[in-house]
Amino acid sequence: MSPVAILFLTFSVLICTGAPITVALALSSLLVMVLDPSIPMWIAIQRSYNGVDNFVLLAIPFFILSGSIMNEGGITQRLMKLALALVGHIKGGLAHVTIVVGMIFAGISGSSTAEAAALSTVFIPPMWERGYRKNFAVAITACAASLGVIIPPSILVVVYAATANISVGALLIAQALPGVLMGLSLMVFSYGISIVCNYPRESEHWLGFRALLEGVKEAILPAGVPIIIIGGITMGVFTATEAAIVATVYALFITMVVYRSLSFDKLVKVFADAGHLTAVILFCVAAASIFGWLLAFYRVPDTLTKWFLHVSTSPTVFILLVIVLFSILGTFMDAIPAIIVFTPMLLPIAKALGVHPVHMGAIVVMTMAMGLLTLPYGLCVLIACAISKFPVSKVLGILYFLMIPIFIIILVCAFFPSVVLIVPRILVPRWV
Repeated sequence: MSPVAILFLTFSVLICTGAPITVALALSSLLVMVLDPSIPMWIAIQRSYNGVDNFVLLAIPFFILSGSIMNEGGITQRLMKLALALVGHIKGGLAHVTIVVGMIFAGISGSSTAEAAALSTVFIPPMWERGYRKNFAVAITACAASLGVIIPPSILVVVYAATANISVGALLIAQALPGVLMGLSLMVFSYGISIVCNYPRESEHWLGFRALLEGVKEAILPAGVPIIIIGGITMGVFTATEAAIVATVYALFITMVVYRSLSFDKLVKVFADAGHLTAVILFCVAAASIFGWLLAFYRVPDTLTKWFLHVSTSPTVFILLVIVLFSILGTFMDAIPAIIVFTPMLLPIAKALGVHPVHMGAIVVMTMAMGLLTLPYGLCVLIACAISKFPVSKVLGILYFLMIPIFIIILVCAFFPSVVLIVPRILVPRWV
């Protein structure tokens, strides 16, 4: 049996037996290295170290930290006033408010899991009280939370950019328009469901400019995080990593000094949780780096490139296959190791076919974000169900219906690359 077959077979067996993804990647890689005398074991240490020794990855702990600080500081409540003024008068107003807050909070947190916890706590109980079906309330909250890794800042964007060696800033900016389109498409579907189910409005009419200005006043400081990040990057004031640090300092200032909603005791917990999550992510990166190096060592990317170019030379067919692959991976695999392992295998094909690396990166990130909604791995769904104490099995029907607009936007971005590339080409043409 070839080393590559042993590598994937061992990985698959470990996954099927319930081993964590990171452990499966590490053990399958180490087994192949033990069986192949041409590979010294110190390579495992070197590759794992090289995998995490990347300046771009320094943005991850600070994006996590800034989002956690905002979450613990009760920022979600402050965003509600603006969202109510914007969309509360529409049929099914609270569902639309959930989506709008999810879109704004996505520009703050960079993490869908943190957003799922925050949105589920704040919005699911009120929706139940207002007569929304319980399965719809849980499903729409989970879908809104999945935008957290699409709308910038995004941890997955940082990981992909580091893996593909492309501009973090360009990919962050490229995600903005697709993320907004996903949010708007979710609102369209929610509106249709609200009409059928007769879900209530939160106000009989639009509250007017005064209410809107009051909402902006409440939300302007928290909304400063994405403005600082995107504005600073596009104007060349700082890099994506430096932007993450500035965003963290800014989050600390507004929650501890301006609003005084975050105490020192909570801050200790926030730093501890952020440090733990960062360690988990970097462990994933280290293990996946060894696995990816072995694939490169055995020339798997070259073989795949030759095979695909023999089968098809269509960039559209390739992008559709990328969507299918990462849709399957998203059902059982964490996004970070999936990106690190499979992106280097696909990049040579993309380059040969003339697919823009930022376009491909956006498609991969959006598809893996959809994986947060597909079971058994769908973390956003599991978190929303756990917090609301609602059975996962009763959510699936409406959940998959609400995933249709998300999938449609992914397909639109696949067939029309300009949807992804137009914003970075306007704002930062030197990077694309």
